[in-house]
Amino acid sequence: MLGKHLRLGFAISLVVLVVAILMAAWGFPKIVQTQIKKNIQLADGSLMFDKWKKLPMPLTFKVYVFNVTNPDAVDSGERPRLQEVGPFVYKEYREKTILGYGENDTIKYTLKKTFIFDQEASGSLTEDDVLTVLNFSYMGALLSVFEIMPGLIPMINQALGVMFENLTDPFLRVKARDLFFDGIYLNCVGESSALGIVCGKIRADAPPTMRPSEDGNGFYFSMFSHMNLSEAGPFEMVRGTEDVSQLGHIVSYKDKTSMNTWGDKYCGQLNGSDSSIFPPIDRSRVPERLYTFEPDICRSLYASLVGETTHFNMSAFYYEIHESALAAKSANRDNKCFCRRNWSANHDGCLLMGLLNLMPCQGAPVIASLPHFYLASEELLEFFDGGVKPDKEKHNTYVYLDPVTGVILEGVRRLQFNLELRNMKGVPQLENVPTGLFPLLWIEEGAILPPSVIDELQHSHTLLSYVEAVRWIVLGIAILAFLGLAIAVIRTGNIPIFPKQANSVSFILRPGSFNPTDAHKAQ
Repeated sequence: MLGKHLRLGFAISLVVLVVAILMAAWGFPKIVQTQIKKNIQLADGSLMFDKWKKLPMPLTFKVYVFNVTNPDAVDSGERPRLQEVGPFVYKEYREKTILGYGENDTIKYTLKKTFIFDQEASGSLTEDDVLTVLNFSYMGALLSVFEIMPGLIPMINQALGVMFENLTDPFLRVKARDLFFDGIYLNCVGESSALGIVCGKIRADAPPTMRPSEDGNGFYFSMFSHMNLSEAGPFEMVRGTEDVSQLGHIVSYKDKTSMNTWGDKYCGQLNGSDSSIFPPIDRSRVPERLYTFEPDICRSLYASLVGETTHFNMSAFYYEIHESALAAKSANRDNKCFCRRNWSANHDGCLLMGLLNLMPCQGAPVIASLPHFYLASEELLEFFDGGVKPDKEKHNTYVYLDPVTGVILEGVRRLQFNLELRNMKGVPQLENVPTGLFPLLWIEEGAILPPSVIDELQHSHTLLSYVEAVRWIVLGIAILAFLGLAIAVIRTGNIPIFPKQANSVSFILRPGSFNPTDAHKAQ
């Protein structure tokens, strides 16, 4: 009777062991992956969806301005001496409006950003602080005309003298609020035919940094007003309900599947996400590059994998921008399609290391770089008499990514906007200035999860660790039960794998089986 029960228990333990092995190898991971996918996909009811539609906390938007401390000396031909002023800190709120859903597991939406000045975080700086900066719109207009018809420069410069007040040099004395959001007024009322040409060109091109005045008599130039309270997009993004590895991938922007800005299929690719959401990372296939699509520069950029680390007591993959992303074509042949027309008297359209020509994107001869020309050619630093000093800790772009959920634990995007200061004969304001690439300001857009969200994520990781522990505990118990019952059954003889020890002894000693005397007689 006992043997029968042991055999039954052994059979049950074998079944349990097989089930435990299947659960450990496939079942538990599948259940966890399904639950994670359910929570992070962009669908009604998921934990991620509402947070994705409206960020539960504002991003931090910081502006650092290059204040010119020796404008008179620059007018006389000396090298510019700059002083970084900042950060002017803004809270950046993001909210998406859902426009609809596509057939290929996509969601279509627009993005609205709202910027509110944070006086406490800005310290002693205020939006009324007056700064001396390169006159971006003035230099931009002259450079644009110079590329088309250099002979018109003196006439256009006279027209610009009507458009701008006190145009005695290429610099602007301006309040921070006007430079950033409120706008610098550009007058279009005058009898000059050249002024009509300039204003007509602005109306036709409609650059994002220019907005018409209410009375129609001019424009306001500002760096960021087009980003504030306006709907950007529409974007079309993969929801991840069918294939979570494609979650967040941008498939179209303004109903286009590629950017024709660059006239090249490779450079026009829409790679990666909008930086708000990423898919979980498969540890067997950790991506070497993390792509994000940046509408402000009309292209995708990537950060390169550095390695796995710990952040907020959680495992994270750390990515940072690599010099190849903005490399010259001599260092990265893939970047040759970002080359454009001449931007300076000294270099062709394929710019120096670390620069990107935004003329095709913004309609103005603006050059993008990392702050203080970090990862750019050292040649650019020779133009300055101080105030420009690249530092990885201050000027790098990076992200810490949770591999389980794809959530950004911490990330910072930094970008600098520059314009050429060019010596031009026949233009009184520029006849004596040195020629070189001149920075106006740089921005830092960053996010660190608030403590409440970190606690929630850490709690989720703790639960996952419990599930992982249970997975192996169940398997261990199943193995021990199977082995214990197997040994018990073997000892009862119900499974004749080995003969019992008693049988072996009786074989040797049982009566009549073997007698040494008989053996001797036989001899």
